[in-house]
Amino acid sequence: MTQRRCASIDVGTNSAKMTIADVVENTTSWVLDESAVTRLGEGMQGTRKFLQEVPMRRTLEAIKHFAQVAEQEGVEAVAAVGTAALRDAENRTEFVRRVYEATGISVEVISGEEEARLSYLAVRLDPHWQNHQHLIVIDVGGGSTEVIFGQDTQIVSRISVNTGAVKLTSAILRSDPPTIAQLSNANLEAKRQFEGVPFGYDPATAVVVGVGGTLSNLSAMEFGKFVTAETLHGYELSLDALEYRMEQLATLTIEQRKTVGGLDPKRADIILGGAILLAQALAHLGSNKIAVSTRGLRWGVLYDRFLL
Repeated sequence: MTQRRCASIDVGTNSAKMTIADVVENTTSWVLDESAVTRLGEGMQGTRKFLQEVPMRRTLEAIKHFAQVAEQEGVEAVAAVGTAALRDAENRTEFVRRVYEATGISVEVISGEEEARLSYLAVRLDPHWQNHQHLIVIDVGGGSTEVIFGQDTQIVSRISVNTGAVKLTSAILRSDPPTIAQLSNANLEAKRQFEGVPFGYDPATAVVVGVGGTLSNLSAMEFGKFVTAETLHGYELSLDALEYRMEQLATLTIEQRKTVGGLDPKRADIILGGAILLAQALAHLGSNKIAVSTRGLRWGVLYDRFLL
C-alpha cells in the first residue's frame, strides 16, 4: 500500500485553514489542522470590490506559515481553494499570483456551486453520515452560504447564496450591540436569501449537517468552554438552543461576547450574523436540529483531489 501525506487549504473570507492527512488507498487519516482568522474580505464593501492590502498581507502570511508547516510535516502534495472573497474580488489574480510567488502554492478560485459540492462530499464520505440516504448540508461561511441536498452519493440540488456571516454583519449589524431595527433587517435579509433554496425532497426524511466555524462556535458555547474538534464532531445543536444563543448574543457588545465560554474571541463580532443565517436556513428547511461536522470544505478537497 502506498501512503501519501497531503494537505488542503481553504482561503475563506473570514479565515484561512489547512488540514494535513495521510492518504492510503481509499482512506484518510488526520494528521493536523492549522487555522488563522485573516479577514481577507475586510473592506470589500461597495460597487467595485477589491481585496485590500492589509488583509491580503495577513492572509499571505498565514499561507506562508501553512507552507512551512506542510514542509516540516513531509507533505507531498497541496491543494488550495479560494471561496467567496476571492470570487468577488476584481483583483483576485494579483493575490493568487502573490501566493504562488511566495509559496509555490496555486490557489484555485472555485465557484459557489463547486464549494457546495466539495462541502457535501466532506460530509457524505464521513463515517458519521455515509450510511444516511438523504443529507442536507449547510455551510455558513464568511462571504457566502451553501445549502446542498443529496441522496446517497449524488447531489440532488444545491445553491450558494451570496451572503455570509461577515457580509451580513458588515452590511446590516453595524451597531454594537445591534439595534432592534438592525436585527429585524438582518433576519429579513437572511430569510429573503433562503427563499430561493429549492427542496430536493421532503426535508423531514433527511439528516441536516452543518460545517464551518459559525456552527462549531455556537455548539461549543453549549459546553461553556473550549472543546476539541473531536468532541464537537457529530454533536447535535437544537433550534431552541440556537435561538437562545441568538437572543443572548444580541444583547451583548463585542467585548462582552469575547468572554462567553466556548466562543472564539476572534469570531465575537460576526457570530450573531452567522447565527441568524443558520437559524433562517433551518427555519426554511423546517428542521429543529442540526448535526455538527468539524470536517468541512478542506476535507472535501482532500477527498476530491487525492482520494477519489
